[in-house]
Amino acid sequence: MKRSIFVRVGALAIGLLMLSSGVASAQDAWPVDPGEGSPVRPVDRTDYVLTPDQPEFWNPAIGKTRVISPFGRTKIVCMGYRVDNACWQADPAGNPHKLEFLFGMGVFGSFTSIPAQNVFVYAG
Repeated sequence: MKRSIFVRVGALAIGLLMLSSGVASAQDAWPVDPGEGSPVRPVDRTDYVLTPDQPEFWNPAIGKTRVISPFGRTKIVCMGYRVDNACWQADPAGNPHKLEFLFGMGVFGSFTSIPAQNVFVYAG
């Protein structure tokens, strides 16, 4: 009886995992521009964000968005009002990938500038 419950729960977990992975791939498209007048528009941030190969990336006092991905410094597009809340990055072939929010730099308290910037990671 207990084994049957564990098998059912395991099958349900696998099914949900497969379903959620399909949803994630549906987000791999460049963000839609809402148009003039919107305070939140996609902006090319390639030259603004920091990546781990830059020494400034490791300084929490620098108030720039950080991106951790295997794609290096390919095209990076972010959206947000005052702070980047969502980012996408192109792979070497130019295909967009939505980056996942890892954490906000506000966890470092008074060591960060206002507004505190966010860290995004490519989840693969």
